[in-house]
Amino acid sequence: MKSYNFYKWRVWTILAFSLVLSLFHRGAMGVISPSMSLDLNASASQMSNIASVTFYTYALMQIPAGLLLDRYGYRKINGIGMLITGLGALLLGVTSSIPLAYISRLLVGLGTSVIFISVLKAQSIWFSRDEFTKASGLLAFIGNTGGVLATFPLAFLVTYIGWRFSMIVMGIICLLLFVVIFFYVKNHPNDYGYEPQGEAKNSSPLHLKDSFKSVIFNTAIWRNFFALFTLVGCTTAFSGVWGTNYLITVYQITETKASFYISFILVGLIVGALCIHPILNWFNHQPVLCQRGASILMTLCWVYFLLITAGKPSLVVLPILFFLIGFSATAHILSFTDITDRCTSDYSGLASSFINAGEFISSSVITLFIGIFLDLTYTGTTMNGVRSYTPTQYQLCFLIFLFISALGILTSFIPSKQEKEKIAPSIASTN
Repeated sequence: MKSYNFYKWRVWTILAFSLVLSLFHRGAMGVISPSMSLDLNASASQMSNIASVTFYTYALMQIPAGLLLDRYGYRKINGIGMLITGLGALLLGVTSSIPLAYISRLLVGLGTSVIFISVLKAQSIWFSRDEFTKASGLLAFIGNTGGVLATFPLAFLVTYIGWRFSMIVMGIICLLLFVVIFFYVKNHPNDYGYEPQGEAKNSSPLHLKDSFKSVIFNTAIWRNFFALFTLVGCTTAFSGVWGTNYLITVYQITETKASFYISFILVGLIVGALCIHPILNWFNHQPVLCQRGASILMTLCWVYFLLITAGKPSLVVLPILFFLIGFSATAHILSFTDITDRCTSDYSGLASSFINAGEFISSSVITLFIGIFLDLTYTGTTMNGVRSYTPTQYQLCFLIFLFISALGILTSFIPSKQEKEKIAPSIASTN
């Protein structure tokens, strides 16, 4: 078992690093967008669309990615994902026009769309069910360091070498990791001569119709879909696209300092990842209760942010507020634990990809809405050559964060099939 554990952690560590790079590239637009907007002379709608094309591609790729993952395994899918992400980052670094920027971010979305679910697939095979939640928490902890790197560390890098060379450097790192995956990761414990502690290898052919029916008609999967739609969609759109611009404009601070404040959302995610297992124990191993509590906390944060302080909290309060938003968003990781008990292992890749799409459908809608709103209400003011907006404009368009967070509370009451079966006898006995 020592050798099994060695290979298990080697595979997991390499794939976890691919998630670090994936989360970095997803969040990088938040830091580079002011410089990129100035360089390409892009409007708020154009910048929001450049950022959103990654989310659109990511969301649209989830179902195909899940099917490909169940068919070809995590090694090929993760490796190809890193290769495409690296090429997209390199193209962004040399782009000279807005159309090329669209294509480069589309490639980044295409490549990163398969990373997270491929790591989860590997995790479900190599780890026992008892270890899965702890490993998921550790994965979220390590992976979200990529999001942190996409805040003030990236801002420092942009200051010294520019946004273009920053993207080129990170693109090269992705290509190097692709080589590492090719040589040091195999597709299954059987390839190392061991039996898996988690899911057994699926030898039966994949039936597309049965796969979709198994997922689409599973209410527990829809509940978990909305958990990611509400909890993570808001944090992705805010920290990855609009948060830095908001702080620079409203508080008149530098890009580096704004990125530092945004990093507290990622710190909250990291700390939450370390606490998720004991918190789940505290909620008596019921992920839905944990996620409902997280949705309530996030909604209260947005109420304070947008309604009580009118979109301009004190700079002293911002780190605490952002930390709590990130901390509450960590509860989304429990969705992937929940579905391991609510769908067959044959379709686990498809189920994971389906609920994972929720985050990017949400962040795409939010990003598009905010970009259009800001352009429609633009008054013509600029700051350092970049379009500038008022606190009131941000307050009004950021109300979508409050609405979607509140939606998370409501959708947490969607019952699973097992819960419906428990409710039915109790209703019958009452009647």
